[in-house]
Amino acid sequence: MKHTHPFFWKAFARFSLVLWLATIGWTDEIPSRFQPKSNELLRHVRFLASDELLGRGVDTSGIEKARDYIAHELKSYGVLPAGDNGSYFQSLSVDVGVKIKEPGVLRFNDSSPLALNQEWIPLGLSRSGEAEEEIVFAGYGITAKDYGYDDYAGIDVKGKTVLILRYEPPPKTDKSPFRKRPGSSNFATLRYKATNAREHGASAMILVDLDPRDGEAELISLARSLWRTDSSLIAAQVKREIIERLLTQRDVSIRDLKEKIDREEKPFSMALPGLRASLKVDLERITRKTDNVIAVLPGSDPRLKDEHIVIGAHYDHLGYGHFGTRDTKTEGQIHNGADDNASGTAVLLNLARRLSLSRERPARSLVFVFFTGEELGLYGSRYYVTHPPSPLESIKAMINLDMIGRMKENRITAFGVDTAKEFADLLNEISQKSGIEVRKAGGTGRSDHASFYSKNIPVLHFSTGTHEDYHRPTDDWEKLNIEGMEKIGDLVLSLVNKLSAAPDLNFVRSSSAPATYEREGENYGAYLGIIPDFAEQAQGIRLAGVRQGSPAEAAGLQEGDVIVQFAERKVKTLEDLTTALRSRHPGEKVEISALRQGKLITLQATLRSRTSS
Repeated sequence: MKHTHPFFWKAFARFSLVLWLATIGWTDEIPSRFQPKSNELLRHVRFLASDELLGRGVDTSGIEKARDYIAHELKSYGVLPAGDNGSYFQSLSVDVGVKIKEPGVLRFNDSSPLALNQEWIPLGLSRSGEAEEEIVFAGYGITAKDYGYDDYAGIDVKGKTVLILRYEPPPKTDKSPFRKRPGSSNFATLRYKATNAREHGASAMILVDLDPRDGEAELISLARSLWRTDSSLIAAQVKREIIERLLTQRDVSIRDLKEKIDREEKPFSMALPGLRASLKVDLERITRKTDNVIAVLPGSDPRLKDEHIVIGAHYDHLGYGHFGTRDTKTEGQIHNGADDNASGTAVLLNLARRLSLSRERPARSLVFVFFTGEELGLYGSRYYVTHPPSPLESIKAMINLDMIGRMKENRITAFGVDTAKEFADLLNEISQKSGIEVRKAGGTGRSDHASFYSKNIPVLHFSTGTHEDYHRPTDDWEKLNIEGMEKIGDLVLSLVNKLSAAPDLNFVRSSSAPATYEREGENYGAYLGIIPDFAEQAQGIRLAGVRQGSPAEAAGLQEGDVIVQFAERKVKTLEDLTTALRSRHPGEKVEISALRQGKLITLQATLRSRTSS
């Protein structure tokens, strides 16, 4: 990455900033609880988390307004563009949804086709194709063998269509892996049900919702049922009245079956002789061009200026909440994402300005990256590390600011501390000077720093934690702790200044489980201890490494291996392996097939529980 710094930038910066402030009218009345020193951060979050930006969804025009705002700010500070063709933008394409390419068909036996979008609808996770098979009722489609529950026990679904209930049985005891509504475990998710059906050999899945939640449409929209990895299962949902009538004609009450399962927390699956479904689905992925925003502040040390510290924050959010909302009743409402992640974006902008005006330029070059597509699956950061503007080996550390707007009791958590030997001491030093309590945690998580960690780059992720407004329309700027954000900015500034001149960090493979806000129930089952490479796409799971002392390490799995089979199950996605692990017991021995430098190898692993690991 070549750096120049024209003489006129700073004068231009001040003039341009004045013009920009005037255009966006940031001088509107500001609540008295905000101090003048916080006005810059407040201005950023008020704009980025305003309804005008439509939730900054990648499929909305708001993401472009946010992008242009960020680029304009960076230009006014005098930090140099580091994107494509001398611009601030690094362009990429993301999958934002699916649409019906050709009208599908669903009929039972010789009946007339059902009315699309009225009586049935394809699920967004479905593959395109046709299936004409016998139907087998498979309860909730759940396999939780550790708990002694398996809807697929005693039935043959290979090559058949499974009829599946939505959600999960209510828990009978505290030891149950299931959750009482309105909560839900991972077993209730559509992708789990589809994966489990496929792994049991089913060719198609039909979902029925006997008890829609209040205010919800019975048929799930394509956007809400989308799964952003390839599926090999044809899937659809049918209205309950159609299924009830169909089974009543065969002296079967699906509602009675559901009530038995719920009452006893035991499966009541069964074949449905003579009942067949003819299903045709033809879907097409919708892609959208979007941009990372990248700027660089050249280093001052002749020896170190070609090395980089990356400071990042994602600037996208959920848009109208069609994908990712935690409150499905609010689908279609703007999700402003003030904490997630207008807060990190605002602090990163503030850091870029302050560092650009500093009399003492950092020794190493600083790269400011505003990632797109994080909410859809780390698209922006994955693209950055696979299409780096500068060689990856020049990146000495990556700092990620994601959800830093709700500080309480002067505390913040730094994840990834165990990815470099030096991080703990550095954080102790700056914590003492800042007066902020920095809780140090290991793990790599699922925010944008995970893409860098997969490339053997030390990472730190700062966060003030989740809250009841997370991924809901109520995540608004009025609830942010602006003064706390300013303190966090000061702390990160101190860290960046130290890292810019420090000796090279010693990268360490994290031995901790991923640090992330996981859905309840995701950790139920046996433990293997792999570190997936989120930045690499493969037919299977490519490993960025394995946990120290884990079953995966003991089995001989290594960085770069691609797991393609776990016991008898083919593995194409991380969800495939997660599903397989849930069906296994700690102490079981399983064969794992993996590709190593193009050659197929077979290893044996003895699984353990996560707690014992």
